[in-house]
Amino acid sequence: MKQLATPESQLSDYFKTTGEQYLSERVIISEIRLELTTRKIRVTNKDIILALIMRLEAEQDIVKQDIYRNALEIVIQRTPEDMGN
Repeated sequence: MKQLATPESQLSDYFKTTGEQYLSERVIISEIRLELTTRKIRVTNKDIILALIMRLEAEQDIVKQDIYRNALEIVIQRTPEDMGN
């Protein structure tokens, strides 16, 4: 039986194929995931999206904003839409 990949594992698999190209985004997403695991048992891509939006809105540094925006785009592209909602 073929096992379906979770959105979280799809994100990890994607970063394995990008090499150093998205290193900053990978670090930010990892930091957010670690931070969220201190408060939640299971962290979803939607949790990461919300955290990235909050950081993006609060950040004043243009370079960091760009990294957050890129990370947000990567996570959104790899998050399936809710079915039936």
